[in-house]
Amino acid sequence: MDEFKRVITLFDAIVINMGAIIGAGIFVIVGLAAVKAGPSIVISILVSALVALFTGLSFSKIASYVSKEGGVYEYAKDTLSMFSGFIGGWMWTFGNIIAVAAVSLSLGGYINTLFGTSMPTPYIAISAILLFMTINIFGIKNSVRTLAILVLLNISILALFVVSGLPSFNASNFSNPFPNGINGMMVGASLIFFAFTGFSRVTTLSGEVINPKKTIPRAIIISIILSTVIYLAVAVVLLGLVPYPSLAHSLSPLSQAISVLHNHLLLAIISLGGITATAAVAFTGILGTSRVFFAMGRDSELPRTLGVIDRFSTPMHAILLSSALGVVFILAISFGTIVGAANASILLSYLIINIAALNLTPNHPRHTTNGSILGGKFPIIPLLGIASILAVMLYITPGSLSVAGLILAIGGIYYRVRNTPHRRGNPNVPVRSAVRVFGVSRRTG
Repeated sequence: MDEFKRVITLFDAIVINMGAIIGAGIFVIVGLAAVKAGPSIVISILVSALVALFTGLSFSKIASYVSKEGGVYEYAKDTLSMFSGFIGGWMWTFGNIIAVAAVSLSLGGYINTLFGTSMPTPYIAISAILLFMTINIFGIKNSVRTLAILVLLNISILALFVVSGLPSFNASNFSNPFPNGINGMMVGASLIFFAFTGFSRVTTLSGEVINPKKTIPRAIIISIILSTVIYLAVAVVLLGLVPYPSLAHSLSPLSQAISVLHNHLLLAIISLGGITATAAVAFTGILGTSRVFFAMGRDSELPRTLGVIDRFSTPMHAILLSSALGVVFILAISFGTIVGAANASILLSYLIINIAALNLTPNHPRHTTNGSILGGKFPIIPLLGIASILAVMLYITPGSLSVAGLILAIGGIYYRVRNTPHRRGNPNVPVRSAVRVFGVSRRTG
């Protein structure tokens, strides 16, 4: 078997994206961002949403003719170069694997809070990754069904948080909207962007999407709009319940905020939401990163065993690798810099996507507007995407940027050592994507 089955509908695609978006960002990171931004966290969310939207539109432009597994990797490879595709896929994949490790640890913390236990969170996190790995192996439709349940629970619990908190809303908590100035607001945006990084998750599953030319762009735009509305409502109620300085050391800000109502049942439900939300992000993280590993394996950019599809129509070896790396990061990295490192890595990959969309001029051999919901010339969109990404990255901490830089350096060295000699002298190394479902990849040799 060398092709995936096309079974993902528009609803499924939105569910996959929402499962990747509605997670640790709103249940954990919103508190850290609010401490930096204060009430201007509302603007921080809008800034992050714009970064996601500009880049999402660039993804959509490329998705109008690319319909294959691999997301950033395949998109950049077709419009820029093999090296750009490899680096984009490498940064996106490792950024998301780091994020999987972080949210899995958060999942362990929420479980301890809900059940009043004190089990080591790494053990819980590793167990969760192994569970989601197993579900992923048994097929994409099973994965989407599981994810749909998690997304429905997450949105329902967040709606309950908003409705329950509104009667106790304290407007005086917003009396100083910019306590740390514009810098604080932008630092908040650089943190809260973690909550939006999943908007491109469906692009990693393009080969399994029905009518991907239309489905993928629509799913990206709808999921960004829906998540922004939800985030704004939750952030406003959160700071209406508790002053932002009190969230300085909280990894469960929504539970802390709702506890002021002294309703134990409500507190338990919100804690349950923390579990389902972090579970959804970890689940879709394995789902997405395994597909990028699969695409890179099929093109011999990584070991070819990663490009094998098993009898369940899933890339089992790639799923196993993604899960194993998640476990490694759980044991090797702290939560302190993990959010910034994940953001920096993913933002670098999104920077490549915007450059790729900018490269799609009418004279480009792969330029087309047929079937796209974004037809016509729109160079302003990728330019805004590039500018917004660079603006946000200025406010990521040096330590987090260093981690991302190290990952980038390792990827660049790996590519040059493994691939350059082969591409110059080995005719068996493909210059066309073996993953493509329709069309021909751009030659780069």
